[in-house]
Amino acid sequence: MLGVPARGRMDWTLVLAVSGLIILGTISLLSAASHLPGYHGILQRHFLALTIGIGLFMFGFGFNYQIYQDQSRIIYGLVVAMMVAVLVMGSVRRGHRSWFEFSLISFQPMELARIGVILSLASFLAWRGRRITELSTVGGALALVGAVMVLILLQPDFASSLTFFPVLIGMLFCAGAGAEHLAVLVGYGSIAMVFPLAYVLCQVHFPDAAQGTLARLIMETGRMGWTTALVLAGIAVLAAVSWWLALMMRARPRGAYFVVAAAIIIAGLLSGIMVNRQLKGYQRNRFVAFLSPEADILGASYNVRQSVIAIGSGGLLGKGLFSGTQSRLGFLPERHTDFIYAVIGEEMGFLGAVGVLGLYMLMIWRLIGAAKLSRDRYGSLVASGLASMFAFHLALNVGMCLGVVPVAGVPLPLVSYGGSSLAVTLWALGIATNIHSHRYSFL
Repeated sequence: MLGVPARGRMDWTLVLAVSGLIILGTISLLSAASHLPGYHGILQRHFLALTIGIGLFMFGFGFNYQIYQDQSRIIYGLVVAMMVAVLVMGSVRRGHRSWFEFSLISFQPMELARIGVILSLASFLAWRGRRITELSTVGGALALVGAVMVLILLQPDFASSLTFFPVLIGMLFCAGAGAEHLAVLVGYGSIAMVFPLAYVLCQVHFPDAAQGTLARLIMETGRMGWTTALVLAGIAVLAAVSWWLALMMRARPRGAYFVVAAAIIIAGLLSGIMVNRQLKGYQRNRFVAFLSPEADILGASYNVRQSVIAIGSGGLLGKGLFSGTQSRLGFLPERHTDFIYAVIGEEMGFLGAVGVLGLYMLMIWRLIGAAKLSRDRYGSLVASGLASMFAFHLALNVGMCLGVVPVAGVPLPLVSYGGSSLAVTLWALGIATNIHSHRYSFL
């Protein structure tokens, strides 16, 4: 299975986009981290991870990607084992038990889990190719991804678990799943994500809500008491009454539609309640900063406010490399990790910020191209999953830097500081390049 494909089959456009992002990220890191304690250690770890990542890229490029399909069950088993092990033996950083630390290195297994889930899910969907429109296929895919999401949520890391859901939707869509099944998943996910936001909104704006108001009902439902049971029962009764009324009006609806609708709402609500109960104080403050920035300008809203100021102050051409005041004077927190896009916007200006977006779009376009040209269904689904993952990471990180989505603590791949993310991302891109290189091969 090992053997580097012909040089002419390397996707040099993808390599160019990836190289450009790494270069811009490294330059921004040199500036953003220059006044941080342990600056030289940060640079050493970054270049070590980059060296390892280049080796992993060549490893991913050199191995026929179909070996991952053959070993997909083992890969998934290792992913689950890693996520269980980190809950038991992992180190705590920033409130998350999500790191393995050894004497010389440390790494975050969740980064490997993302790619492992994509490789395993692609194998499952390729195997169920002729039954992709069946509910059992969608349910199996949800169970496969959901198990890992729950383990990550227990760390607790809500933002990282959230990144798996768009990958699931994207891969199911590319596999040909029915629109009604995708609508079910989107509806479920939307309810699960909206409930914690609604709960925090009620806490901020209606702390003394009167009994019987909607705000009071939402807050009582989130506490998993008798009110929760009554609300869930009410949803089931409402669905049954709606079906009965439709029958009385001679509409002849299928009862299954009402059962599924009630099940989606109940499952989404229960998931949202579970997520809400798992949120730590600082995670809840991020929601407060998004929903009510004026509520705590010097606290929860400070990071986003400084990020927006940094990007806006960059103007068209920026203040120049190593000349950003917000970042170098320490006003912008987490400037070398989560908010490095703000550093780029301040020092390289609008053109630099747009340039990063352009390189990401080019990279995602080449991944979509690899999916279209893949010689088999498995390769197409792997490339589609990677494209979905990078697109969501890009939207979430840039969105939080601009203040249009809640701060999620999700880094910008290839640009933000993070050894595990950089190395594993390059391995994943090596696999995508291998898929592209075999596009004219025959099975």
